Amino acid sequence: MTLFADGRRMIRAAALVALVTAGGAQAQELTPFNGVTAQGGPTAQMFPIFMAQEKGFYAEEGLEVTLNYSKGSSDAARQLAAGNADWGIFSAAATMQTTQRGFPLKAIMQIYYPDTFDIVVPADSPVQSMADMVGKTIGVSDLAGGEVPMVRASIVESGLSEGSDVRLVIAGEGDPTTVRSFNEDRIQAYAGAKRDLLLIPAQGIATRSITPAAIAAFPGDALAVRSETFASDPELLTKFVRATLKGHAWGMANPDAAFELLKTKYAAASLGDNPVAAEFWALVQSYYTAPEGVTQHGTFLPASWDIYMTYLQLGEGEQKALQGPVDLADLLSDEVVRKAWDGLDIEAAKAP
Repeated sequence: MTLFADGRRMIRAAALVALVTAGGAQAQELTPFNGVTAQGGPTAQMFPIFMAQEKGFYAEEGLEVTLNYSKGSSDAARQLAAGNADWGIFSAAATMQTTQRGFPLKAIMQIYYPDTFDIVVPADSPVQSMADMVGKTIGVSDLAGGEVPMVRASIVESGLSEGSDVRLVIAGEGDPTTVRSFNEDRIQAYAGAKRDLLLIPAQGIATRSITPAAIAAFPGDALAVRSETFASDPELLTKFVRATLKGHAWGMANPDAAFELLKTKYAAASLGDNPVAAEFWALVQSYYTAPEGVTQHGTFLPASWDIYMTYLQLGEGEQKALQGPVDLADLLSDEVVRKAWDGLDIEAAKAP
């Protein structure tokens, strides 16, 4: 268990808010809209959802939003594909893989712009790049973890082969198991979520990144729905995305207030007494900062997805995450985000 996850349980975080009419006598019935995230428990990474709940933005749209937690991106994608959730937030890799396996999804909003995984070595390591990892071992949180496609792409990008040149082993989640693996020379590099990587220096091992630049440009998690939902209820999706955009805007404009709410209410188990909570919150804000050129937050950068898709098709056997290309023009859609932005008073949403 990491300091950022309250175990790997499914935890329900719902905000049931009644809208009162102008006459104050009758409440509006809210439409349930249930989602699942790759996060293993409530963390600051879901702050737009939490802030939209806190400020009543979902209720204003007539929605009762519930957020559930999974064992990672692959599990979250399976839950969505199986119909156990109306929407999901998980990695670009899982989105493409699920679609290719015959469960058509529609990605309707870019949640994080940069990828949230990294590969690090101790600061004093002789390893200067992935090319120096010949004969060495990389630790990961799980061989099915969200970081693994990125690690395998990094290996291929560096002209190496998994198995013959570089090994992958399970080595904790930035916790004492990871530190012990470094100290015992069981691993020479570690790959994981950037939030977990913050824990390693806090335990006495300064680190630096060796992730190849091309790989660091991979896209982060996206909001996805089943294709049938996209086709049948676009207005519902627009309401959800509009409220989520407001939650994002409020949290980014009021970072201290948002951080306090996360620490004390929405993600208390992962942030409350965490020694790197402030650093993690700063990291999360960087995830949600759109690159230059993005004028409407939440729209996609298809080129980054195309690059990632290319790398996912490299390798052999289980190292090959995709057996062929997927139709990104069909998978990615900015339609809902653009409708949500139409007429949106984002400055009003930022008000303290």
